[in-house]
Amino acid sequence: MNHATAAARESLAREGYVVVEDALGEAETRDIRARLWSGMSISEEDGVPLQGYAFDADEHNLRVFHLFNLDPVFVDLIQRPLARAMVEALLGEDYLISNFSANVTTPGSGRMQLHADQGYVPPPWPDQPLACNVAWLLDDFTEENGGTRYVPGSHLKGTNPAPEDEGASVPIVAPAGSMLVMDGRLWHQTGANCSSTTQRAALFGYYVKRWLRPQINWTAALWPETVANLSPAFLDLLGYYSGNVETQVPNGRRARVPMPPDLGTARRLRFALGHEA
Repeated sequence: MNHATAAARESLAREGYVVVEDALGEAETRDIRARLWSGMSISEEDGVPLQGYAFDADEHNLRVFHLFNLDPVFVDLIQRPLARAMVEALLGEDYLISNFSANVTTPGSGRMQLHADQGYVPPPWPDQPLACNVAWLLDDFTEENGGTRYVPGSHLKGTNPAPEDEGASVPIVAPAGSMLVMDGRLWHQTGANCSSTTQRAALFGYYVKRWLRPQINWTAALWPETVANLSPAFLDLLGYYSGNVETQVPNGRRARVPMPPDLGTARRLRFALGHEA
């Protein structure tokens, strides 16, 4: 691990988030942004809308889901070594990709409700996070254009924010091409886009402890042609083959999703309920 990664990990533990600048080059950032915009029309044609989700303040904000169906670049991006090193610093080696989606603020879009990404977990929360978010910034994050906001020190509170905490958030300002990593306990929100002409696009990779149910049921959401082009190792990272008891219970010969015979040997030898004897 290089010194930059070590410093990033230390900042992440202390602050609950870290910005790693220049994680993407300028040309690569532009290319990924263009691929995202191309994927938007594919998503809508497939019946997955870009707007109108209950967790957004209004219908100005744009969301793009099931990115792995839309372009292979997103399969590559979610697995970048630097991102996975940061995820493993928070969650350990056993984790799943729970979701990968885009969030694009447009002029006039309001603030998202303040929340923590593991907010579905009843408090008090353990001392270590159960989830984390890795965002790839395709535009500059500013206070004006709706860059992510957070509450300092909130990842150590051990619980969800209350309504009176809404006004405590401050903006994260960072340049396009940065990678933003957030502890799953950190209180944060999409900021309001108060600009007149500027959109703000970012990709959010959401990772969880391996025993948590992912936000997306990948076996249902991924197209057959997408699955055919994904490696068994990547599908395993999605939890595609298994449930909470992992590979200890085989799928069986007649199952719709066959399990590779050499998959998950290390996990198969562990106690299925989590605690070692």
